[in-house]
Amino acid sequence: MVFSSLAFLFLFLPIVSIGYYFIPIRYSNTWLMMCSLLFYYLGDKNHIGLLLVVIAITYIAGVVIQKSQGWRKRGVLLLSVGLLIIIMSYYKYWDFLITNINQLFSTSLAMQGIAFPIGISFFIFQAISYIVDVYRGENPLCNYVDLALYISFFPQLIAGPIVRFKDINEYMGERFRKIKGEDIEEGIWRFCTGLSKKVLLANNLGILANIVFGVNNIHDYSVMYSWLGAVAFTLQIYFDFSGYSDMAIGLGRIFGFRFQENFNYPYTATSVKIFWRRWHISLSQFFRDYVYIPLGGNRCSWDRWIFNVSCVWLLTGIWHGASWTYIMWGVLYGVILVVEQLLEDRCNIQAGILWEIMSHFYTMIVVVILWVLFKASSLNKAVDFVQNMFGMGASGFVDQGFMFQLGNNLITLLVAALFCLPIMEWLNNRMKQSSAWETVKTVCLLLCTLASVSYIYMGSYNPFLYFMF
Repeated sequence: MVFSSLAFLFLFLPIVSIGYYFIPIRYSNTWLMMCSLLFYYLGDKNHIGLLLVVIAITYIAGVVIQKSQGWRKRGVLLLSVGLLIIIMSYYKYWDFLITNINQLFSTSLAMQGIAFPIGISFFIFQAISYIVDVYRGENPLCNYVDLALYISFFPQLIAGPIVRFKDINEYMGERFRKIKGEDIEEGIWRFCTGLSKKVLLANNLGILANIVFGVNNIHDYSVMYSWLGAVAFTLQIYFDFSGYSDMAIGLGRIFGFRFQENFNYPYTATSVKIFWRRWHISLSQFFRDYVYIPLGGNRCSWDRWIFNVSCVWLLTGIWHGASWTYIMWGVLYGVILVVEQLLEDRCNIQAGILWEIMSHFYTMIVVVILWVLFKASSLNKAVDFVQNMFGMGASGFVDQGFMFQLGNNLITLLVAALFCLPIMEWLNNRMKQSSAWETVKTVCLLLCTLASVSYIYMGSYNPFLYFMF
């Protein structure tokens, strides 16, 4: 079950909401926890047991850490976090490891055909966040239900954002959550915004991206055809993932939780470093707090800092999936960030409007090219695609395929490109004195929501974030 489905919109969510607001407050966490486990069961019934095991490990580790001191406390931390990482690695990477061993050593080790648990990367990371934060002195949750709710809460269970325990601890007790009418209103508004981004923009852009990336030989097509596919995927992944994040943040707000923002107009960045401060913010902060800083951060020698950055970005690539394309994607981002920092330290550049335009252009070229690596099914496919983007082996600069697909998708591409910019913030600031502006926004969002529901009802292309497990 995903947010952009009729079953969720018209059955699951209304039942959960009605129950939450009408049952006694002392049972509200129990109700949300039960509904969250049901949500996961409906989506992946074969691995509900795994989720419960992860919750149990996390609960026991938190209790023991709170009551321990010295080496025992540290030992429980290392043992529990290590066990969670082993569990995640087994499900995500075991068959990938066996495949590479067979290729490297010409062996014939049997593949396990391990089914991939939905959302494992997210709920494992939240479990790790809880254990580490309790180890660092954060007050643990007082009962098993509250912990189970923190790890399994359905709005962010399968697609994030990754909610660090220290950021949400204050909202976990039922008596601490004060829900006002404006919270519900803003939550519904945010959810509908995310739904529209996902269904109206991301899904349609995904169709175009799949057409271009799905050709047998990209060199049979033009330079602009490959750029069209790369740009389409660049826009798709933003509206897909940020749309899910908007829906999760909105749902959390409806139930009294305040999740942090996960995207801040990353495609307006003027450097790759700034881009990663604005893209998937919760993941960046997780690696910063639990990997980068414990390794020494930037308060160390230059060589040690390069090592720290390399570790973070290797792990970032691995986290996204068991494929060499993801690993290389992470490694290349690490290299680029090191080079950017080196140039920033060595060069005294006086920033101006021209420099900002050039910097933005450079950043977007890097981002688009690396999204090709992220999307491609193999390293060879990615190399061929990038070569075609720069005319190496391409069948001309423009072809009929490009003109046809551009004509069919021009409006979607233009609207998507426009809303990558903070256009709504600008309009809100300009129109904040206008009473009619709120009415216009409400009517537009209502129409977009109705259109989204219609698309879902008609069974239009509606993929899940397969690359964000």
